[in-house]
Amino acid sequence: MNRIVIIEDEPFAADHLELLIRRLRSDTEIVTKLATVAEAIAWLHTASDYDLIFSDIQLGDGICFDIFREINVQVPIIFTTAYDQYALRAFKVNSVDYLLKPIDLPSLQAAFEKLDRLRVEPAQALSPMTTSQLDRLLQSMRPDYKQRFAVKIGDHIKMIPVSEVVYFESRHKLTYLFTENGKKYPVQYTLHELEELLDPRLFFRINRQMLLRDTAIQDVAAISNSRLKVSIPFTKDTVVVSRERCQEFKEWMDQ
Repeated sequence: MNRIVIIEDEPFAADHLELLIRRLRSDTEIVTKLATVAEAIAWLHTASDYDLIFSDIQLGDGICFDIFREINVQVPIIFTTAYDQYALRAFKVNSVDYLLKPIDLPSLQAAFEKLDRLRVEPAQALSPMTTSQLDRLLQSMRPDYKQRFAVKIGDHIKMIPVSEVVYFESRHKLTYLFTENGKKYPVQYTLHELEELLDPRLFFRINRQMLLRDTAIQDVAAISNSRLKVSIPFTKDTVVVSRERCQEFKEWMDQ
């Protein structure tokens, strides 16, 4: 009997995979379903009673390979992903197989059959992935985030590298970019669009008006049990993290 761990940040996808697994292997036990890199690392750090992992590649707080850099997993892994198969040829080394979403019964059955063959042919046992292999995978799988902004200054256009941006602010239905030297430029994006374009490890939407870079944070102070005040450059205004985002903001600072 397989004792399976599912790592998947989309509840519908996790439930769908569990349903397909049970249809093919009725004696299977789904030990747990984990949704984030952090959650998976915490659980796998102490758990041992499992013998197979199904893992999505792109999770809400990172890429699953970050998990396997932290945890020396000794059981087979079947990756699930929406990425094109040609981009994934490089990482066959550590996996039993990978399943392209949407997952169907024939592809899942083929993965189980491959796993069964490996279990009766020890000579073909999977070797652990090396750090260098993981580094190459991480590099190839990370999204391409925006690197610069072209801003208009009169009749001229200036390029502002993302590395020089300290925050974005929405004012009167316009969005402004603020640089580390205190300059302000209008940009043709909403804050919601910028959240999708920028690396979420570096930028955080603290409230409806502001998207903040980590390097802009000078101080964070509690102003109540559930509110935080952030000190940032070039403004004397009180910048407050919205109540519903405070816990997530703390977790983001501690990642």
